[in-house]
Amino acid sequence: MCGICGVINIKNNRPVDRDVLGRMLEKIRHRGPDGSDSFIDEHVGLGFNRLSFIDLTGGMQPISNEDDSIVMVCNGEIFNYKELQSDLRSKGHSFKTETDVEVIIHLYEDMGDAFINELNGQFAICLYDKKKNSVLLVRDHVGICPLFYTVFDGRLIFASEIKAILEYPNVPRKLNLKAVDQLLNFPGVVSPNTFFKDIFSVKPGHFLDINDGRIADKEFWDLIYDTEDEDKGVDYYIENLRELIKNAVSRRLIADVPIGFYVSGGLDSSVVACYIGKFLLNSYYSFSAEIGSGDLNEKEFQRMVSECVKSEHYKVTVAEEEIWDNFASVIYHAESGVKESYDNAAFLLSKLVSESPAKAVLTGQGADEYFYGYVGYMVDAFRNMQKGKMTAEEQEINERLWGDPFFRFERDHDAIGKIHRQLYSADVLSEYDSFSAVAESPIDISKVKGLSTMKRRSYIDNKLRLSDHLLGEHGDRMFFSHSVEGRHPFLDREVIEFVRKIPDKYKLRGVNEKYILKRAGEGIVPEPILKRKKFPFQAPGMSAMIKKRPGHATSFDMGLVRKQGIFNPDFVQKLKDQYEDPEFVLMGAYEIDYLLIVMTVTMLCEQYNLTV
Repeated sequence: MCGICGVINIKNNRPVDRDVLGRMLEKIRHRGPDGSDSFIDEHVGLGFNRLSFIDLTGGMQPISNEDDSIVMVCNGEIFNYKELQSDLRSKGHSFKTETDVEVIIHLYEDMGDAFINELNGQFAICLYDKKKNSVLLVRDHVGICPLFYTVFDGRLIFASEIKAILEYPNVPRKLNLKAVDQLLNFPGVVSPNTFFKDIFSVKPGHFLDINDGRIADKEFWDLIYDTEDEDKGVDYYIENLRELIKNAVSRRLIADVPIGFYVSGGLDSSVVACYIGKFLLNSYYSFSAEIGSGDLNEKEFQRMVSECVKSEHYKVTVAEEEIWDNFASVIYHAESGVKESYDNAAFLLSKLVSESPAKAVLTGQGADEYFYGYVGYMVDAFRNMQKGKMTAEEQEINERLWGDPFFRFERDHDAIGKIHRQLYSADVLSEYDSFSAVAESPIDISKVKGLSTMKRRSYIDNKLRLSDHLLGEHGDRMFFSHSVEGRHPFLDREVIEFVRKIPDKYKLRGVNEKYILKRAGEGIVPEPILKRKKFPFQAPGMSAMIKKRPGHATSFDMGLVRKQGIFNPDFVQKLKDQYEDPEFVLMGAYEIDYLLIVMTVTMLCEQYNLTV
């Protein structure tokens, strides 16, 4: 993958400033250190930073079709490009390169915007049609590749990262309070919101059609579950799932440079690693991070997998000191406040990859969302026991957010809302109704109507947890902080289309989560990993930092809290006092680390000079 950016005239007829485009590209050089190029005419300016994987000498972008009437920049990979390329050549198309992304232009020539439905990959695309004077901005099905934009100065300005957009002169720098409230209520910010007011994220599975001064937001894909399951028997699903995973892994190993994979010690990354070791005979690189001690450390299982697949293994031991020492860099790259410190571990792990021969890594991301791996799915199995414990206020909020009064997605929003009202400053609280994350649903409720509770949760996980949090600020931005690409076999389009039709009972069997995935791993993945209990990935939180390092530079800065006026200093001080209590323990994955949110939102505002 790479970094892209550009400026598109909408109501502004001035030529794009080449120096501005150059500054935008320079700001995201870490996404593509292997070369840069640009295209400018009277309507658009397109910029490209390259991280080379295929056709190392001839694959530079922007790239055009045979008569140069269509120009494109693309950040991403098209994993089914060989089949598409063969078909397009049989229809008379000629190719200038051997890169995977060139198929996009020729598909567009034949099919218009319907070309997107032919792609199996991860991509953010800007495609400029000179004859129509139109532009398409496309983000892949599940949002692996980021694509941000703002409309300012009569232009649409876009980029792979927001920091590049901020290089355009005088783009406003204001904090989006809606994003802060989403972080407090949900796993993270939800597209189209970002932490920067009036700078938006193209939604996963959507594209912007920019034509004749108008911008239309169109959906081309969504995770659609059937309301009832067709059961073809467990053996059918195991056999087909194995073949699809093998194909998805194989596609993501295609490159002209070395590729590696992450080994966390959990089921999902182990399946990917062991499928490589079982079915693909080449030598690959593996990477793991050892964090903390005791229950936080999974090194025994990481070692088990690396030995099983006989990879050349790299590991980094992440000390607590390093987590806090790197927080400023993590927030800069994430462009987001965070509520867990594990982004720091991901940052250090990508640094480890950058010091090896590998330029991309395969991960197990996406399996929890599609195979029902989180604890919430087991809670759903005892749904009737929860109903009597929900207040009328919580039921009303649940109905508004999730289309079901008795469906709780992780939090009692009525209860935590009382905390949030104490957390915000008086000035911010006076505007609460205008930015509340729970005032309206972050999803299209019609998409979950009639679904089983577990399918409902999977759809919401896909929208609220996976796309912008795990694949975004925790994934893409941490990978590319060190010029590394992440690839995710479980998010292969063919895999998703198959998995969404697997009956619930084969994903969660009693309290045995990801049952069908474990069955697909039998004889391939070491048995102790198939049998181990689900282990939520954790890293030390703010309570540990404050207790151990009260005088350190990255410790909590009450001066900044008062200066920025987002949070109530008196309440934040009470939280700080509570965290400093030797008896206080924050339950990592199950309690909200409010002080970490306050600190990282404060750091974000300071780094990017954001005002409220």
